[in-house]
Amino acid sequence: MNVKIKLFQDYKQYHDTPEYELELPAGTTAGEIVRQLGIKGPELAYLILILKGKRVYEEYVLQDGDELVFAAPIGGG
Repeated sequence: MNVKIKLFQDYKQYHDTPEYELELPAGTTAGEIVRQLGIKGPELAYLILILKGKRVYEEYVLQDGDELVFAAPIGGG
């Protein structure tokens, strides 16, 4: 299956390009992509995974054609 990955904010440092596609075996979870990228520490603590405009968690099983977005919360004051 093919999945598109989009990296925003501090997550861009984990890959050569901020948007790319992966060919993955069926049953791959979002968490497996997080671990594959090597996201740790504060970036992991604040990571928000978004799919189709809604938050998903590391347990989410990816589907063919999914577009998984890696983002951090935005705050202001």
